[in-house]
Amino acid sequence: MTEIEFQQRVLSELTALRTDMTAVKSDVEGLKQRVGDLETTVEKLDYKFDTYQNASDQVTRLATTIVIAAASVVVLSPVLQAIAPAISALVVSGIGN
Repeated sequence: MTEIEFQQRVLSELTALRTDMTAVKSDVEGLKQRVGDLETTVEKLDYKFDTYQNASDQVTRLATTIVIAAASVVVLSPVLQAIAPAISALVVSGIGN
């Protein structure tokens, strides 16, 4: 192989390498864009999950409050009915004095 042929071959390989590097650079830019899109998607999902979690906590607290109120009515109703005559007697005797 002559020196000129060697130089032409090296130049040809360098040109091919430059073309390959341009393709790699283009691929990297595309990947950067896709990673940016994924970050945006993850942020949106994180926000939606936080919103869902807060709403779920509020519904749980509301359900607990309803259960406690219903249990209070069930428990206190017979108690109040049982002591109602005593309360009436106290009120009547207090008015009579």
